[in-house]
Amino acid sequence: MTGPDPTTVVDFVAERWIAAPVDRVWLQCTTPEGIERWWSPEDLRTTVKRFDPRPGGEVLLTMRYVPAMLGAGRDEAFKAAGVPIGFVLRGRVLEAERYTRLVVELTLSLDRAGAGITTTTGLEFAAAGDRTHVTLHARGATNPHWVTLGQANLEGQLHRLGQSAERPGPTSGDRDSPTTGG
Repeated sequence: MTGPDPTTVVDFVAERWIAAPVDRVWLQCTTPEGIERWWSPEDLRTTVKRFDPRPGGEVLLTMRYVPAMLGAGRDEAFKAAGVPIGFVLRGRVLEAERYTRLVVELTLSLDRAGAGITTTTGLEFAAAGDRTHVTLHARGATNPHWVTLGQANLEGQLHRLGQSAERPGPTSGDRDSPTTGG
């Protein structure tokens, strides 16, 4: 049995209405504090090392399984199974049109040798009063990890983004976004 063709591209799309104004949703997607609140699932923690939300801006995120997920001896089990307990996402912002569109290209490094999975993630925002429609589109090669987790992860990300934008927090105030786009 052969695996998927790594030159084939797979697209995943998820949509959601968020009960928050577009400026609040935008801040969740363009500030380190906002991104850290929703980017990864509950068993992982994302730390934003760098995020310049302007076109061409550098992005550097680290992700690590939370200690409760690992538990006593689980970190060794993860290592024995070849599953990293932490990894890095590096990339750049391709497009940033304030309150409308944000596109980021990221490479997920799964090992120290630098092998990784490159994806392009786009968010489109449509304001409707105090609500925002968000479309999250991700595109990447048919790496088995990507294919297995892709759609479920996108839907989970949108759910967490909605929860983060809908509740008060460090990036839900009235301050202006640092991006110069739009």
